[in-house]
Amino acid sequence: MSDAGVDSAADHELSAMLSPYVRGALEHMRGAWHIARRTVADYLLVYVISGAGRFSVDDDAFDVGPADLIWIPPGVLHEMRGHPPRMFVAYLHFDLVYDPQRSPRVRSGAAYPTDDHPDMHPLFARQPIAGWRGKLPVVNGPAIYALMKQAIAEQRGARRPLCVSGLMLQIIGEIATGLSPSAAIAGARWPALRLAAERIFATPEAELDLPAMARAAQLSESHFRKLFRETHGESPRAMRNRALMQKACELVLHSGASLSQIAFQLGFSTVHNFSRAFSREIGTSPRDYQRKMLGR
Repeated sequence: MSDAGVDSAADHELSAMLSPYVRGALEHMRGAWHIARRTVADYLLVYVISGAGRFSVDDDAFDVGPADLIWIPPGVLHEMRGHPPRMFVAYLHFDLVYDPQRSPRVRSGAAYPTDDHPDMHPLFARQPIAGWRGKLPVVNGPAIYALMKQAIAEQRGARRPLCVSGLMLQIIGEIATGLSPSAAIAGARWPALRLAAERIFATPEAELDLPAMARAAQLSESHFRKLFRETHGESPRAMRNRALMQKACELVLHSGASLSQIAFQLGFSTVHNFSRAFSREIGTSPRDYQRKMLGR
């Protein structure tokens, strides 16, 4: 789906540079706890599920609480403290780029006195990741945590490296989304606006119920329309039309149904109306699109 804050070409280039390697993954309920100031040789991602504490990364000290996400690069001094009575955290230790010499040798969570140790993983220099440090102001913490839970379960269960690496890429993508300008515009409304977009793509043939979407986001309908456009880069109706034609393309190519059946399935009153809408969005008729794509 469209996101006004996402550059697809840059995302593809960035993803080609990454080969995550996860070496440590855990959810941990602790009483009062303290990890003294230290550095580690890999990246550390911490999500606070419940409880409160105080962390520091470099010279920046900050309070943490539920739904806070902390990103700590290799070689960066940090300290973590959990307040009583208890704190529940999830964490991942990982390399962003697998190094066949260094990556298997590093021990998860091992402290290093300096940042020039031969096991120290090099900092990733590409933006936006290079700028991530400390408490990240993401608006989609629960979505990131859901992926972290999957990665933790996989790492400690089946231990399928490809699956864990894929989940780590999803986590990085989710963080980038949560820090994007569109997410910043939406603020606390981001989850509801994202859910609205996901529902549009899941069932594009359904009529848009903008009043219900606005109520779910706790916004007036006019404010919802405005914020939706600012967040996703297009109106709900434009997104719905685009999603509907994407589904139409799939059905035309792969369903084996007639154009009349497809038109009815997608909610068009006549096959003529369907063909006209398809041509307007795709640039060619459904029949010509089918011939071109399938070589008929």
